[in-house]
Amino acid sequence: MTVESNEARDEWQRIESLVNHWLEERRRLLYLLCAVRGIRGLTFDGVPVHYRVQQFCQVLMDYISAGHFEVYRELISKARAFNSENAEQVGRILQLLEDSTDEALTFNEDFASPESCDAQLDSLALRLSNLLEKLEERFALEDQLIVSIHQRGLSPGMRVH
Repeated sequence: MTVESNEARDEWQRIESLVNHWLEERRRLLYLLCAVRGIRGLTFDGVPVHYRVQQFCQVLMDYISAGHFEVYRELISKARAFNSENAEQVGRILQLLEDSTDEALTFNEDFASPESCDAQLDSLALRLSNLLEKLEERFALEDQLIVSIHQRGLSPGMRVH
C-alpha cells in the first residue's frame, strides 16, 4: 500500500470513528427518550421527572451540537472533495435538518430547567411525541447524509466496518 492510500485509509478510519461515536450518542438519546416517555406522575423510580428530562435535554443538545459542529463538517468536507453533486445533495439535506434542529432547541429551552419542566408536565407527553416525529425525520436524513458521502467516498478495499 502506498503512503497516499495509507493516509486516505487513516483519514476514513478517523471519520468512521467520529460517526460511530455520534451514532452511539444517538442510541443513548433514543434510550433516554423512551425512558422519559414512560414517565407517569411526578417521579419515576423515585427520581424527579425534571431530572430525567434534564438528562434527556443534555444528551439531545450534545447530539445536535456534535452533528452540526463535528460530523456534518467532516462529511461536507468530503462531499466537496468528491464532487459538486454530493455537495448539492448535502446542502439540501442540511436545509431539511433545520426543522428538527429548531424543534429540539425549543424543547430544550422549554424543559431544561426543573422549574419550567415541572410547570409544563401536562404538555410533556405531547411535546415528546412531536419531538420524536422530528427526530425520526432527522435520523433518516442523517443516515442519507452518511451513506451518500461516507460510503461513496471509500473504495471497496478501504471500507471500514
